[in-house]
Formats: sequence, C-alpha cells, structure tokens
Amino acid sequence: MVPQNQYEIKPLTLQDRKMLRRQFLFLIAFGVFVGAIFFFIFKFVLPTGEMGYIPVFVFTAFALIFGAFIFYFFWGTYIDLKKGIKQCYTGIVNDKRVNKHTSSSARHNRSGGSHAYGSSRKSTQTYYYISIENIEHSVSYKQYSQAKLGDKVSIEISPKKKEVLDFKVLEKNNDTTTLSHHTISKKRYERVEKSLPMTIKEIELVKKMFFKTIRKDLMYLIPIIILLFVLWKGIFIFLIPLIIAFIYYSFKLLIKYNRYAKFNRNGYLKTVTKVQVIDKLKATSNRNSTKFQIETNHGNINVSEHIYNQVQASQVINLHKASFIDLLFEVSFDYGN
Repeated sequence: MVPQNQYEIKPLTLQDRKMLRRQFLFLIAFGVFVGAIFFFIFKFVLPTGEMGYIPVFVFTAFALIFGAFIFYFFWGTYIDLKKGIKQCYTGIVNDKRVNKHTSSSARHNRSGGSHAYGSSRKSTQTYYYISIENIEHSVSYKQYSQAKLGDKVSIEISPKKKEVLDFKVLEKNNDTTTLSHHTISKKRYERVEKSLPMTIKEIELVKKMFFKTIRKDLMYLIPIIILLFVLWKGIFIFLIPLIIAFIYYSFKLLIKYNRYAKFNRNGYLKTVTKVQVIDKLKATSNRNSTKFQIETNHGNINVSEHIYNQVQASQVINLHKASFIDLLFEVSFDYGN
C-alpha cells in the first residue's frame, strides 16, 4: 500500500464520474449478456441429459468464475463512485516497464471417437507501466509513449480500481541534469567514435562474454547433430527442418569465430562511442528473462541490470565495444561535457 503522504487526495470531477459511470454501464451490459448465455445453456442445452453431469459442473464453475469477475469490477467501480475521491501523483518519471504475458491453449480434434491434439493458439497481452518517484502505475500505451525518463508528470487514479482518470506531462526533461556534483548539458551530442587498445582485464572480460555466447549456440547445435545422427536413415522430409537448423547454427558459429580471429589478429582493439541517453526501458515477460534497454540519440542498446540502474536520462555515456565482434562489455560515464 502506498503511503498517503506520497499522493494528494482530490474530489472526483464531473468528467471523472462520467468515465466511471460508463464503466459501470458497460459492466452491467456485459453481465446481462453473459447471464443470458448461461441461462440459455442451463435452460435449453443441459436439461436434455444427453451429456451427463460433468458438463453441468463445468458450466456451473464457469458461471461462478464469470460472476465473481463481474462482481469484483462492479464493486470496485461502485466504491470509487461512492467515495468520490481520487489519488493524484505528481513527480519525475524514473523508470518505465513493458510486461508481456503470453498464454497458449491447445485445440483438440475429435475424429472417429478418438481425441487428437490440433494446433495450439498463442495470445499475448502487453501491459505498460511508468514509475513516478519509485511508485509504479499501470497506464495505456498512449500515456506510456508520452512520457520520457526525467519528465515531470501528473497522474490521477481511482483508489479502488486504480483506473487512470487523467494523465499529463507537466514538464519535459529540458533542464540540465546534475549527477555527482557534475553538471551535464543536455544538448544533442554528435556521435564520437575512437579506437583504443584494450587492457588485459578488458580482454579477459571480453573472452569470457564471447565464449558464453558460443556455449549458448552449442546448446542448440549439439542436440540437432545428435538428432540428425539418430534419424539419418528416416524419412528425408522430416530431416529438412533439422538440416536447415544445423546449417543456420553452423554458419552462425563460423561467422562468430571468424570475427573473433580478426579481433585477435588486430591486437585486441575496442571502439569507444560517446552517446547521450534519451530514455530507458525494462521489458518483463512470463516466458523470457527480464531485458534492460537504453535508448540513446544513436539507437537502442541492451545492457545489464547494473548499468541500467546507474544510467539516467540526458546523461552522456561512453559505450565500450570490442572491435570486429561488436560486443558491448562496458559503459562508462562522461563527466567532462
């Protein structure tokens, strides 16, 4: 629960009440529609007794779930209207997050009295969040795209349902950013690149990171080779996907090793690129690990969580990449501009 001293309480405006009442009416209409469907099922389909008792229990469970779902949202909207207040947060955007939730369901085919698995269907829902003074709020994509890191924004939400009633960008991040007693001008920086020799410590770090990616590719390639060896005398058409995968990962490994050989022959050089941070994004998912991305004035880069937490909007940073293999291994901060 968010402490009350972090937001301001205001009465609902006429526009806010209209928005909540529209949801009220939508829930009532949806409830009537769902109720009519279940009434038809229980009145005209299930009483025939041809399907036994199991469908009755299944549809009863579905009816209770839908009823609880509709009642929960109905009650939340009712409480928000009854209280007649809203929570108003004003502050600086210090983080952004996109969460993707993927669910899959298998469709079954019935033929000749037997059950068979049909094609599976995947659905992905995307949710957007912004953090204002370290308090995360769920917003729409339009609201999410309006705010950048460091912008001063205002958001008004209902206390029970956390429905966004109003969202405004009060002030764009155009002032100077002060970090560790260094003032960094927020002008647009031209891309500056320079090639430098790497230290022994940096070489060891790059080797460790590079061979980690190689091991990851081998984890895909080795099972494919084993399957090809086992199934080689089988039907050729079933081997085609395995052959394609084998060629793809083999070429991928060869290209990586060729680039690493160039990196080795040319004396372990690195490219240092000076860029300016515009925004940053945290991407979460129920299927994949969390990814951290920084948007700069010269493109987006994926970084570690440690670097992500250090970098702030409008900061000037140096990207250290190993030459030829294009591997980002370090981000340093430029305080001299």
